[in-house]
Amino acid sequence: MLMSRRIWLGLAVVVLVAVSFAASGVAARRAGESRPKTVTRGLDYLHARQADDGGFGAPANTAWAILGAVASGERMGSAAWTKNGKNPFEYLQATNHEQAATSAAVDNAPVYYARMIMAYVAVGRRERVFVAGTPHIDLLAKLYTYQDMTDGAPTKGSFSPSSSTRKFDAVHTTSWAVLAMHNFNVREERFTLAETWLADQQLPNGGFASESGKSADCLTTALAIQALTVGSDGLSWDPAAAREFLKDNQNSDGGFPVSPGGRTNAEATAAAIQAIIALGERPDEAFWRAGPNTPIQALAGLQRKTGAYRLTSRDSLRPLPVTAWAVTAMNRKSFSRFPRAIGPAVKAFKFRPTFRTVSPKNGAKFTNSRVVLIKATYTDFYPKGTGISPSACRLYVDGKNKSGPADIGNYGLRLLLKDVPNGDHTFKIELRDRAGNVRVTERKFTVAVATPTHAPTVRPTFNPAPVVPTSFPTQPSTPKPYPTTAPPVPTLTPTPYSYSPVPTTAPVVTGSPLPSPSTSPSPGDASSADGGSAAGFVGGTLLAMLPIGAVASYLLLHRREELLGTASQGTTLSGGGSPWERFKQTLAKSKDLTRPSSRE
Repeated sequence: MLMSRRIWLGLAVVVLVAVSFAASGVAARRAGESRPKTVTRGLDYLHARQADDGGFGAPANTAWAILGAVASGERMGSAAWTKNGKNPFEYLQATNHEQAATSAAVDNAPVYYARMIMAYVAVGRRERVFVAGTPHIDLLAKLYTYQDMTDGAPTKGSFSPSSSTRKFDAVHTTSWAVLAMHNFNVREERFTLAETWLADQQLPNGGFASESGKSADCLTTALAIQALTVGSDGLSWDPAAAREFLKDNQNSDGGFPVSPGGRTNAEATAAAIQAIIALGERPDEAFWRAGPNTPIQALAGLQRKTGAYRLTSRDSLRPLPVTAWAVTAMNRKSFSRFPRAIGPAVKAFKFRPTFRTVSPKNGAKFTNSRVVLIKATYTDFYPKGTGISPSACRLYVDGKNKSGPADIGNYGLRLLLKDVPNGDHTFKIELRDRAGNVRVTERKFTVAVATPTHAPTVRPTFNPAPVVPTSFPTQPSTPKPYPTTAPPVPTLTPTPYSYSPVPTTAPVVTGSPLPSPSTSPSPGDASSADGGSAAGFVGGTLLAMLPIGAVASYLLLHRREELLGTASQGTTLSGGGSPWERFKQTLAKSKDLTRPSSRE
């Protein structure tokens, strides 16, 4: 029995440990995912506005950027918020705050000091409030100079930017002063006097007006609610009436205007969300819905692709302070508790675009080709970031902008270079996201293609074929004259032979006549088998007799010329007759010898 109890206790311990580990894992996962994308995009925009001196263009804007970033879980002394070795706090410490508060860029000096005190608290340097900036000043003491401490005056305890009249913007200014003193942990008479005066300014409709004689508005009412919820009990104000005033003037999109009936305003909606939280309620619960719309949704609808928030759907004034106020509210941080309690830090996201791959690699060498392909892949961790802006990215090759011919997209780029000359080359890629954050990489490569040493091949040129005329010209009737010089006659050396005079009496030729040659023997001829050999014999005999016939013809021709020569002289030969008559007789005899006999 005892053993079974121990087993059950052991199992229970194991289950509890497993549940605790699971819960811690869920909590850690939620901590990493606690920042909505509308907030990270707003931070993306703030990052892009940070200058090399660590600030955000102006001291007032820098204080707002600090409040928005810290409310989102950032820490302003981190590397993510350090530019050129300087962070926002160092920028504020290098600022002449008194000069900045009274400059033309600031229209309310006590509000400047109040938000600056809250910024110093947010960066964890509250002790420097008394020695702030260069030269050092006491920010809290400067704020006090704008409070009316006149005994018996109806404005005693109030803060106003004007010393000549205490009516101008007094409620708005006093609300910021109370929030600054509360977050700096001031609980002295000045704080109580300011709270008492502010509570007395509530109008019968539950709202608060920015100054005496004006109608109540949502922005001033939301700020007053935050300031009065941190005061002591017994103040003469009605939180429920103030709550109803906001609800009655909520727009159909879930947001809030500055003045009743106006367009949804980002600052008024952010302040209203903070006021709802200060009252202990949630901005997405049923009471604060306008149909399906909530104040959170209405504020998110004013965010642009750059991550910045519009003041209204038609106005983009003061984008940096508007964005900082918006992300503070989106993180459900009310100035009634923040920055006094900044909450846990959240892991910083990679706000700048990041290269995944880049080629060619640095120092690459091309020895076989003059074609170089430059390509890269990258990310901006969208939808957490604002995403890459292809039209804002740049690609430079050897200092020349090649962004035009390059193919640049949301996740990669490529550029094909042809006929790159030998030598060292560089390319630089500048990535920009929609918020304006930049990431730059620069690489070098070398082209060293060997030049051929052999002589270049000469290609033959071909003349075009002559055009042949379709009609031939008529030859002239006059023949061309023969050349006067006869071609040389080859000397023939005849074979010696004996010559016998032709007898006067014709010889009698006997024997059968030669048959006429025939290429095809008659059918049934017994000698047809030997026709081929007989024809070859006859042909060979005739071929062999050709030189002899040629010599005989030459001699006869020569003899004819001799006889003709003597005939012209009238000479009579012995035996009678002239040489010519003798020659004719000889010819007649030769014809009888060569004439074939008739076939029987």
